[in-house]
Amino acid sequence: MNSKSIQEAIESWAHGKNFTSPYGIIAGEGTSSKGKKYLSVTFGYARTLDATVEIYNRNFIVLRTSRNGSSVFNDYSALMVELEKL
Repeated sequence: MNSKSIQEAIESWAHGKNFTSPYGIIAGEGTSSKGKKYLSVTFGYARTLDATVEIYNRNFIVLRTSRNGSSVFNDYSALMVELEKL
């Protein structure tokens, strides 16, 4: 699974979870402070959760949430286990 496929899968998962954040679910691209490009998906529940998944490559994925801070995952499956807990 490549980075784009992971981004699309997370976006699809988020659409099925009825996140209520005013900005909805946003898929995008970004650049880290070190100049590394990544794909991202941002979603949340109004007033209770903001979350962003940053996909640098299929073996380096960062989940940032307002509840739990940041976590790093080495594969998509481990990330999905954590996302299901949100």
